This record gives sequence, structure tokens and C-alpha cells, in this order.
Amino acid sequence: MKPLQMQNPFMFGEWFDVAWFQSCYMTGVARTIHERLGYGLSQVVGELEGNVQRIYMSRSEWTELGERYLNDVLADPEKLTSVNRDLRKAADDLAAYSQELKKVDFSQCDAEELISYLDAYHKKHHPVFSLGQVPNLLELENTFLKDYLENWLKQQGLPDERVTEAFQTLATPRELSMAQREERDMLRLAQEKDPGEKLTQHWETYSWLHFGWTGPSLSREYFEQIHAGLYNEGNAKQLFENFIAQDEALTSEKKRWISETKMPADIVRLFRKLEELLYIKAHRMDALFLSYEASQPILQKIARDHFLSLGQLYALYPDWIIEMLRKGEFDIERINEIRKYSIQYFDGEDFYLLIGDQARSFAAPMVQQLPAVEQTNELKGEVAYPGKVTGPAKIVNMAKEMEKFKDGDVLISNVTDPTLLPIMKKAAAFVTNQGGLTCHAAIVARELRTPCVIGTKIATKVLKDGDLVEVDADNGIVRKL
Repeated sequence: MKPLQMQNPFMFGEWFDVAWFQSCYMTGVARTIHERLGYGLSQVVGELEGNVQRIYMSRSEWTELGERYLNDVLADPEKLTSVNRDLRKAADDLAAYSQELKKVDFSQCDAEELISYLDAYHKKHHPVFSLGQVPNLLELENTFLKDYLENWLKQQGLPDERVTEAFQTLATPRELSMAQREERDMLRLAQEKDPGEKLTQHWETYSWLHFGWTGPSLSREYFEQIHAGLYNEGNAKQLFENFIAQDEALTSEKKRWISETKMPADIVRLFRKLEELLYIKAHRMDALFLSYEASQPILQKIARDHFLSLGQLYALYPDWIIEMLRKGEFDIERINEIRKYSIQYFDGEDFYLLIGDQARSFAAPMVQQLPAVEQTNELKGEVAYPGKVTGPAKIVNMAKEMEKFKDGDVLISNVTDPTLLPIMKKAAAFVTNQGGLTCHAAIVARELRTPCVIGTKIATKVLKDGDLVEVDADNGIVRKL
């Protein structure tokens, strides 16, 4: 194992309620980028501490790779087109297989059958997660394609506010995410007093929508309540027609901006690639979260058979679970140690798993080099969706923290995921530590048209619940008042 020699390390990501089972970040950033592009990171560290996962890498390396990939895409857009195309197919394949898994009664499966299902699932899941790290070079903790296109708009003489308006319009996907589809489908159902079996079908189609990494699924009763509320309000038809009008207006507005700026074909093509990239990120995450709902019964069966908790299984990579199933035994003490604290380290050639004190000693020098958090009343980030609002801050990183959130609060989060959607629909604005244009918060902000500032790096560390904050998402600034 090569020694850890990471220049200016930074925390690429911190996720809550995520463990090794769901995450192929390590193989994605360590291997898939290099396999796809011919260049990549020299070292990557993944850390699991209880229910929190973190990824560390070199800031300078990540920036240099992003710049290189942008230049490759500018020279040959096919280098992004092919990734988008392969990601779409992989996501479609995973979603289709997940729908098949939902039909299986795993309670009747023996060990060999469970291994077969889990192995097939992992083969579908892995490319969706790992290949998604390639476009992250452009738009996650980097903003290269965004900056390039915004600079082009500025060069056309547009003032800053018009640049923001034009960019948001041109980059917003025309294809609908599953959350958008569900909303429109529910508005159709809400025009009927008793949709009957159609509501059951709606529930079966969208039960995973807030599942996130580990669930739970949405119940039929949840959708019944939504339906009843919309039906009683009596304006479902008008709301549905408004959405259709918005969808049609988006296409018209894109054409208007292209015409107004006399946009050449190469810039039109790049905006179209970015639009596709932003859609496919949402499409990819939809497939992943659907798959986590569909695969959970496999883990529940394994847990029951071997007297384990789901949390213990989530702390294992799928390959490790398969190996233990083949041996017919699970080392519970080792599993608990992995879950408590473990490191996956890519040294440029191979992966290594370190556990407990050995892992802490290994990571300590890198952690000590991380930039210290400075207290400040003004934060700077990237604009995910424009707007300017003021409201009380509420820090929410996990679904179990949502009860404290009220209508009109400003959501402050390290990074959002679908489990937080109920409060995101009530929030005046979103502010995150991490992310780029392709992150979950940015995707939802565009769908809900909610002001959003992403990538502040320290929002959850310098703000506290109840702080009155001004979110100036026109300029990417968050101020504590």
C-alpha cells in the first residue's frame, strides 16, 4: 500500500444515512473516470463513521481534471454526449430491473437465489453510480461548463441579471423528472372524486419517491391524503394546465434566448448538452432510489436469516455480502467495526479497507490538513436557482430532523436527498454546503422554482437553527442578519 500523499485535501462530499452498500463513489472517482477518460485521480479516501460517509481527494487534482475534461468536451462534444447516452441507458436498465425485483417474493428464496439476485442487482447498480462521477468533473465542486457558458452570455453584452435569467432558461431540462411526473399525474387524479384503482397504480409507481437511501416507502394512505386535499381545494385542473403552460413556455423561451443572443451552433449544442446532463442526473438518481426500495427486501431476508440488522448490512459493500453468503457466515464483530469506523483507500492502483484504530491513524494526517472553518456572517456559493428571500434558518441533514421545519423556513443542509422533499416543498430557500448544478438541491430548486445557493462549504457550520438569514440567490450570497 502506497503512503497517503494527498496535496491540499478537501472533503468532496459528506452524506448522511449512506453506507458502503449504496455507494460506488469510490470506484467511480477512483477507477471509472480514468477508464472513461484516460486520466484520473491519484489517490482517494472514503470514510464511514456510523451513518455518515465522506469522500476526500485533492482539490488541485479535481480542479485540473475538470479543466482538462472541459477542454476535451469543447474540442469534441461527443466526449460528453457518449457519457450522457450511456448513463441514460444504465439508469433505464437499473429502473427496469428494479421493477422486476419488486415482483419477487424473497421470503421463499434460498441463499443461492439471493446471491443471484444481489449479484445481478449490483451489476446494474454499479455503472449508474460510478459512471455518474465522470460529468461531476464539470459540475460538482467544479463549475467549468456553467462558467464557460455564462461567460459567453456576458460577452454578448447582457447585464448580470439577464445572464442569470438566460442561463437558467437555457439549462433547465425539458424532460421531466419522476417527481415532476408524479405531481402532474396526481393533479390528473385529483380531478376525480374517487379514482379507485388508478390511485393504487399511482402509489405502486411512485412509492419510492421519498425513499432516499434506506426508506421508508410512501404508503397508499399518503397519496390518498394528497389526493383528498387537492380534490377538496377544487383547482387541480387549473394547476395541471398551469404546469403544461409552463412546460410549453420553457421551450419558447429557449428559442427566444437563442435568437436574441444570435447564438452560434456550437454554443447551442453545449447548452443542449448541459440541459441533457442536468436531466440525466435527476433521471440517474430516480433510478438509484427506486433500486434501493426494490433491493431492500433482499437485505431484509438476509438480515432475518443471519440475525443481523439492516444497518449492519448497509455497512457492507454488495460484493462483501455476496462473499459472506457463499461462506454461509457473517463476522458480526468485524461488521460492527466496519460500521463504527472504516476507511476505503485507493492508492492509485488498488483499494484497501482499514478498520478502527488503524483507519483513524491513517486518516488523521489528512484530516489535520483540511481547511479550518472561519466564522462569518456572509457566505458565498453558486446560484442553483435565482431569487431573494429572508427567513429563519433550520439545519436539517436527515429525515428524522424534519419535524422542526416550518413553512417559510430556509433549509440549511450539508446536502439534500429525496427523504427531505416534504420540507423542501415548504422551504423559502435552500442553502447547502456541497454541490453543483447537478446536485439534488439544485435539481429540486429548478423544479420547484425555489431560490437556492449551493456549495457554500460551511453553511451548516456557521449558522444555527433560528438565525434570520437573507438568501440572495441572484448573486449566490447568504447573509446572517
